[in-house]
Amino acid sequence: MPFKIAGITPIPHGIAVNAQSQFANCVMDLFRQARPSRIIETGTYLGMGTTAAIGNALRQWGIEAEFFTIEVNPQRHAAAVQNIQRQGFRARALLGLSVPRSLLPSQEQIQKDVVEQEVDGIFVDHMPENRAELYRQEVDFPGVEDDLLGKCLKHFNEEPDFLLLDSAGHMGNLEFNYVVPQIKRRCYFGLDDTNHVKHFESVRQMKADARFRILFESQEKFGFCFAEFTP
Repeated sequence: MPFKIAGITPIPHGIAVNAQSQFANCVMDLFRQARPSRIIETGTYLGMGTTAAIGNALRQWGIEAEFFTIEVNPQRHAAAVQNIQRQGFRARALLGLSVPRSLLPSQEQIQKDVVEQEVDGIFVDHMPENRAELYRQEVDFPGVEDDLLGKCLKHFNEEPDFLLLDSAGHMGNLEFNYVVPQIKRRCYFGLDDTNHVKHFESVRQMKADARFRILFESQEKFGFCFAEFTP
């Protein structure tokens, strides 16, 4: 169960993005204007949340896009494939790690980053005594392919149109710092869970980097933001 650091206030876990949510409406509006055709998402989960928001926007505006969504958990990936098919979205669900396996933080590093270092007002998953182990387990699938973010970027010649980063809580900023240096032209970023340990640091970095222009920020649920990136 997720808890708020420095407050230990329990919050719901695994909340899906509602089709009428502010997040879904923002995706709809951004896609109407930008019409992205090369899309990468991390953290598919069951394919009913942010994945569905992207799929709905593509369908609404008649956009022919190549849409890759990445999930590391084989059971969740299998369920997501079925849900994507049932909803009729043109999305290719990939099974594997988003980053190279060599970049995964050790349990000791996770302990240091998300247990010993507390940030007031920022949400984080799990109770402190088992947080590091549970976060490590979320991406501990040795048999799956790795570096799917890097491979998807290469497929698009490092020129994606839209990236949504929404993986495990301890992976958000890692993914952000891995992907940004590889992008060769303007693209749009979506970060989900910006008032969470997942992406609060990523947003801080965006605001300190002149290459980013924040388009929209929201406090909905655990927060999200959209930004334009010009390398």
